[in-house]
Amino acid sequence: MRIRVLAVALLLVSVLANALPLRAEEGMWLPDTVSKLPLAKMRKMGFALKPEDVFSTTGVSLKDAIVITDGGTGEFVSPDGLMLTNHHVAFDGIASASSPEKDYLTNGFTARSRGEEIPAKGYDCKVLVEAREVTSEVLSGVKDTMSPDERLAAIEAKRKELVEAAQKAGGVQAQVSEMLNGLSYYLYAYVVYKDVRIVYAPPKNIGFFGGDDDNFDWPRHTGDFTFMRVYTGPDGKPAEYSEKNIPYHPKKFLTISTAGYKEGDFVMIMGYPGRTTRYREASNIALSYEVQLPFLVEVLNDQIELLREESRKDKKTELELASQIFGLSNTWKNFEGSVKGLRRAKLLEKRRAEEAEFTKYLEAHPDMKAKYGDVIPQLDKMNNRIRKNFYSDRLIQALSGVGLPQIPVLSVATLAVGNALDKGKPAAERFPRFSDPAVNAFKAQIKELVAARNPELDAKGLRMLFQIASQLPESEKLPLFENLFGKKTGAARKEAEAAFAQQIVNHPNLKSVEGLNQLFGLNADQLRTMNDPVINMVMEVVKELPEIDRRTQNITAQLGKLRPLYIEGMAKFRNTILYPDANRTLRFTYGEVKGYKPFDGARYDYFTTLGGVLDKDTGKEPFDVPAQLKDLAARKDFGTWADPKSNEMQVAFLSTTDITGGNSGSPILNGRGEMLGLAFDGNYEGLGSDYVFNPELTRTINVDIRYVLFLAEKMGGASYLFKELQFAGKAAAASTGRKK
Repeated sequence: MRIRVLAVALLLVSVLANALPLRAEEGMWLPDTVSKLPLAKMRKMGFALKPEDVFSTTGVSLKDAIVITDGGTGEFVSPDGLMLTNHHVAFDGIASASSPEKDYLTNGFTARSRGEEIPAKGYDCKVLVEAREVTSEVLSGVKDTMSPDERLAAIEAKRKELVEAAQKAGGVQAQVSEMLNGLSYYLYAYVVYKDVRIVYAPPKNIGFFGGDDDNFDWPRHTGDFTFMRVYTGPDGKPAEYSEKNIPYHPKKFLTISTAGYKEGDFVMIMGYPGRTTRYREASNIALSYEVQLPFLVEVLNDQIELLREESRKDKKTELELASQIFGLSNTWKNFEGSVKGLRRAKLLEKRRAEEAEFTKYLEAHPDMKAKYGDVIPQLDKMNNRIRKNFYSDRLIQALSGVGLPQIPVLSVATLAVGNALDKGKPAAERFPRFSDPAVNAFKAQIKELVAARNPELDAKGLRMLFQIASQLPESEKLPLFENLFGKKTGAARKEAEAAFAQQIVNHPNLKSVEGLNQLFGLNADQLRTMNDPVINMVMEVVKELPEIDRRTQNITAQLGKLRPLYIEGMAKFRNTILYPDANRTLRFTYGEVKGYKPFDGARYDYFTTLGGVLDKDTGKEPFDVPAQLKDLAARKDFGTWADPKSNEMQVAFLSTTDITGGNSGSPILNGRGEMLGLAFDGNYEGLGSDYVFNPELTRTINVDIRYVLFLAEKMGGASYLFKELQFAGKAAAASTGRKK
């Protein structure tokens, strides 16, 4: 299928004829914008490809090798569907395939043949097959006379219509993504391959070496990679796992370079970054910095401690919670570092100053003032509405089982009670979350959900939630919570909270299959007649949820109209061409290999070595270096993978490329499009880059492809995979006899 993407930047070119580009290294550009970037400068840096080699509308290009897998990015490295991604992207699949008897997460896994490759449960691989700009179609139903809510409804209806049309023929999964908060829209279609298998995963003390302690930190020494393989049915089409399936044959797979790199070398990354918010108004930055991020940092920290305590029970529980703890810990450190990053960058002060200058500029330009003059005051109004209800909305949603802290038992109770209370309403007034299809979908999983219950963990989560509510300032305390515990304070309050938490998790209608089926069979009158404290609390929560939803939708609609105007107006004022915020669509970023100065008096080099791994060895998790790796290092048995200049086994390196969550597993390429490694993290000093890019401090941390191959050969015995790989130039041969 033909792929066509028009650059978002072109949307503004007509009004920005003399626009200035942003800093070279900043930008997660739509891949066809390579032709609009400063190619002469890029070529001096080392870019040796044509723009159509990166992204082509008519032929094969690098884009065809880059895919979405789980929460990250993957890339094909062989004609037989062999895919590389990060160990932390494959983490869930490795953990779910593990057991106390076969602990692949701790010990690693090597398939000695394709028949031994194991399914990565819940994983798929999304291959992009179509992308096109659909702004005119999406906005065709919008009229100037519409209210914000009507405008949003019209846009969503068109987006749904376009997705349904794209999926009508079958075989693809489509989405319509907004760019620049709705200045433009693009349709993307993917073929989704559902049979993904684990081929080689290093042990945890390599793939997750340093653990949370080293997360986001430099110097870094993690072998963060996993080989996987994508399979199709015998007919070449997507299929569920079957022994009869065959390897997928991609249009494009990447060539690997083992020549290494030096500081200043040109590099580029293609991948699927998650979310950034770099064009937000000052009042929203203040909301994030002062309210939302600090709250989430505290709640995440408490939730992680609960899970870690629970995981120490036994090996089975440790494996079950490993992925959840990893994900939450990663998010916590990101948010915590973002608060510091925003402070360090003084983004709030700078954005307020920019807006003051913009407002002053509008006074001198009546034509622009007529269009943009009321935008900032209206945005401030919307953010004040969010701020006013932030704590109450978060806590009530948590009591319904949504958000943090995560308490599954409340989600079950809310669904059952909400469905019963909603049934008597006209169809148009029913809350989608409590619909009959939602209930039926849940009922089909009741046995599995009951079996997975952890009442003790739920009770701890409830106590944590009650404590958060009790610690709010008096002016912000919620009647719903205060009514549960009267005027009790101190130890008496905590005792009452603990007792009620136990009452919830031990409720006869919530702890068994029979009890749940009975609860789902009750109507609204029967629930009220029960006069049960737990059910009464859930009914109060259910009454609040539609209002929270209506308020959120209204604010979303208002912001959907205001933010495109804000971005457009500020771009005209700054005379700048924009790249869209990340939104999990394919992006291109480029820069150079480069170290950085983290603080006064210090300078970080641009690469790390195996010697640094040994320096960190404590013999205990997360710095327990495998004995085999220590032996290889002592004998300097690096095969052919040592750097020819340093004669060291290089582990990781830094680049100035612009990435965020979702880019994990993305290939970092040299100027010829050859793979040098995999992006797996950003540095701590660069956290906050989702809001503002700092070229002096923001760095991508990449695992060196030579370290990947060294470990696969010497630690995993997986060098047979090298026969599938394509190496650039005169790459040295592995000891297994790979041809030069």
